[in-house]
Amino acid sequence: MVTTLRSFSGFSVDDAETALRFYRDTLGLPARANDMGGLEIELTEGSTVFVYPKGEAHAPASYTVLNLVVPDIDAAVAELEAAGVSLLRYPGFEQDEHGVARSSDPAQGPTIGWIADPAGNVIGLIQD
Repeated sequence: MVTTLRSFSGFSVDDAETALRFYRDTLGLPARANDMGGLEIELTEGSTVFVYPKGEAHAPASYTVLNLVVPDIDAAVAELEAAGVSLLRYPGFEQDEHGVARSSDPAQGPTIGWIADPAGNVIGLIQD
Protein backbone atom coordinates (compact mmCIF):
# COMPACT_ATOMS: atom_id res chain seq x y z
CA MET A 1 0.00 0.00 0.00
CA VAL A 2 1.11 3.52 -0.71
CA THR A 3 1.23 5.83 2.29
CA THR A 4 -0.24 9.23 1.42
CA LEU A 5 -0.29 12.39 3.49
CA ARG A 6 -3.13 14.06 1.61
CA SER A 7 -4.70 14.00 -1.82
CA PHE A 8 -6.04 16.55 -4.25
CA SER A 9 -7.20 16.71 -7.81
CA GLY A 10 -6.30 19.12 -10.54
CA PHE A 11 -7.33 20.40 -13.94
CA SER A 12 -6.03 22.93 -16.42
CA VAL A 13 -7.21 26.31 -17.66
CA ASP A 14 -5.91 28.60 -20.35
CA ASP A 15 -5.58 31.65 -18.07
CA ALA A 16 -5.00 31.36 -14.30
CA GLU A 17 -5.93 34.99 -13.51
CA THR A 18 -9.27 34.71 -15.29
CA ALA A 19 -9.92 31.38 -13.56
CA LEU A 20 -9.06 32.89 -10.17
CA ARG A 21 -11.58 35.70 -10.67
CA PHE A 22 -14.27 33.22 -11.75
CA TYR A 23 -13.80 30.71 -8.95
CA ARG A 24 -13.23 33.32 -6.24
CA ASP A 25 -15.48 36.21 -7.29
CA THR A 26 -18.26 34.58 -9.32
CA LEU A 27 -18.59 31.24 -7.50
CA GLY A 28 -17.46 32.55 -4.11
CA LEU A 29 -15.03 29.71 -3.48
CA PRO A 30 -11.91 30.31 -1.38
CA ALA A 31 -9.38 30.45 -4.20
CA ARG A 32 -5.91 31.94 -4.25
CA ALA A 33 -2.89 32.10 -6.52
CA ASN A 34 -0.03 29.82 -5.57
CA ASP A 35 3.74 29.95 -6.02
CA MET A 36 3.65 27.73 -9.13
CA GLY A 37 1.62 30.18 -11.24
CA GLY A 38 -1.64 28.30 -10.77
CA LEU A 39 -4.27 28.49 -8.13
CA GLU A 40 -5.66 26.45 -5.32
CA ILE A 41 -9.34 26.21 -4.54
CA GLU A 42 -10.25 25.16 -1.03
CA LEU A 43 -13.12 22.73 -0.96
CA THR A 44 -15.21 21.56 1.94
CA GLU A 45 -13.81 19.15 4.50
CA GLY A 46 -10.25 20.37 3.99
CA SER A 47 -9.56 19.19 0.46
CA THR A 48 -8.24 21.35 -2.36
CA VAL A 49 -8.10 21.34 -6.12
CA PHE A 50 -5.06 22.57 -8.02
CA VAL A 51 -5.80 24.57 -11.17
CA TYR A 52 -2.82 25.01 -13.44
CA PRO A 53 -2.38 27.20 -16.51
CA LYS A 54 -1.61 25.58 -19.87
CA GLY A 55 -2.11 28.64 -22.08
CA GLU A 56 -2.87 27.81 -25.69
CA ALA A 57 -2.19 24.11 -25.02
CA HIS A 58 -5.29 23.95 -22.78
CA ALA A 59 -8.26 21.92 -23.96
CA PRO A 60 -11.40 21.82 -21.79
CA ALA A 61 -11.83 18.55 -19.94
CA SER A 62 -14.26 16.10 -21.50
CA TYR A 63 -15.78 15.44 -18.07
CA THR A 64 -17.13 17.42 -15.12
CA VAL A 65 -14.05 18.69 -13.27
CA LEU A 66 -15.83 19.85 -10.12
CA ASN A 67 -19.22 19.29 -8.49
CA LEU A 68 -20.67 21.82 -6.08
CA VAL A 69 -23.45 20.61 -3.81
CA VAL A 70 -25.88 23.44 -3.07
CA PRO A 71 -28.83 23.61 -0.67
CA ASP A 72 -31.09 25.42 -3.17
CA ILE A 73 -30.28 25.01 -6.86
CA ASP A 74 -32.81 27.67 -7.88
CA ALA A 75 -31.13 30.27 -5.67
CA ALA A 76 -27.70 29.24 -6.97
CA VAL A 77 -28.87 29.49 -10.59
CA ALA A 78 -30.43 32.92 -9.95
CA GLU A 79 -27.15 34.17 -8.46
CA LEU A 80 -25.16 32.80 -11.39
CA GLU A 81 -27.55 34.25 -13.97
CA ALA A 82 -27.27 37.65 -12.24
CA ALA A 83 -23.49 37.31 -12.67
CA GLY A 84 -23.91 36.53 -16.38
CA VAL A 85 -23.39 32.74 -16.13
CA SER A 86 -25.93 30.52 -17.87
CA LEU A 87 -26.38 26.81 -17.42
CA LEU A 88 -25.30 24.47 -20.19
CA ARG A 89 -27.82 22.44 -22.17
CA TYR A 90 -27.28 18.77 -22.93
CA PRO A 91 -29.21 16.63 -25.39
CA GLY A 92 -31.00 13.76 -23.71
CA PHE A 93 -31.65 15.64 -20.48
CA GLU A 94 -34.98 17.26 -19.76
CA GLN A 95 -33.95 20.67 -18.48
CA ASP A 96 -36.19 23.52 -17.37
CA GLU A 97 -36.07 27.07 -18.72
CA HIS A 98 -32.96 27.78 -16.63
CA GLY A 99 -31.16 24.57 -17.60
CA VAL A 100 -31.82 22.53 -14.45
CA ALA A 101 -32.47 18.81 -14.88
CA ARG A 102 -34.91 17.98 -12.10
CA SER A 103 -35.37 14.55 -10.63
CA SER A 104 -38.28 13.58 -8.44
CA ASP A 105 -36.71 10.15 -7.90
CA PRO A 106 -33.18 10.13 -6.42
CA ALA A 107 -32.64 6.68 -7.95
CA GLN A 108 -32.88 8.38 -11.35
CA GLY A 109 -30.19 10.91 -10.45
CA PRO A 110 -29.92 14.22 -8.64
CA THR A 111 -31.42 17.58 -9.46
CA ILE A 112 -28.48 19.05 -11.36
CA GLY A 113 -27.28 21.77 -13.68
CA TRP A 114 -23.96 22.45 -15.33
CA ILE A 115 -21.95 25.58 -16.02
CA ALA A 116 -18.63 26.13 -17.76
CA ASP A 117 -15.73 28.06 -16.33
CA PRO A 118 -14.04 30.65 -18.60
CA ALA A 119 -11.71 27.93 -19.91
CA GLY A 120 -14.63 25.68 -20.91
CA ASN A 121 -14.31 23.17 -18.06
CA VAL A 122 -17.65 21.86 -16.81
CA ILE A 123 -18.81 22.33 -13.20
CA GLY A 124 -21.86 20.53 -11.85
CA LEU A 125 -24.35 22.12 -9.46
CA ILE A 126 -26.15 19.43 -7.48
CA GLN A 127 -29.01 20.12 -5.10
CA ASP A 128 -28.59 18.42 -1.72
